[in-house]
Amino acid sequence: MQVVTSSLSLARELWRYGESELADRALHLSPGQVADIGHRAGQLHISGQEDKLWPGGPGGKIVLLAAIELLEGRARPCARDRRLPEKTLPEQLQATEDERWAAAEEVARIVTRRSLEPGKQPCLSPAYVQTRCSAAP
Repeated sequence: MQVVTSSLSLARELWRYGESELADRALHLSPGQVADIGHRAGQLHISGQEDKLWPGGPGGKIVLLAAIELLEGRARPCARDRRLPEKTLPEQLQATEDERWAAAEEVARIVTRRSLEPGKQPCLSPAYVQTRCSAAP
């Protein structure tokens, strides 16, 4: 399992769960680092570690745990269990749905390239790649 997201979406969610300092750092992650977070999120989900690390946490906790692990060196629950309202996001984290999808396109290309390496199975459906990503260079 691989999660595809963007540095913008990671920053938005970290901020909404009370991690404003980490949100600022997440906003500047490279697409490759974001792809690594998505891979780690999949590992946390498949292994069941997500529930041990954050019992009763929110539905998207695997991505939050993986992001915190990359940024701090160790996975942990966020400061808040419930999100702050989207309307309270700072201006630099405000984005439309289309802007958030566009921000994830390079990450999706990286994930696709990685999944097509010899011995690996593609983790994105061709329909997703065709509709949301331009062809990989």
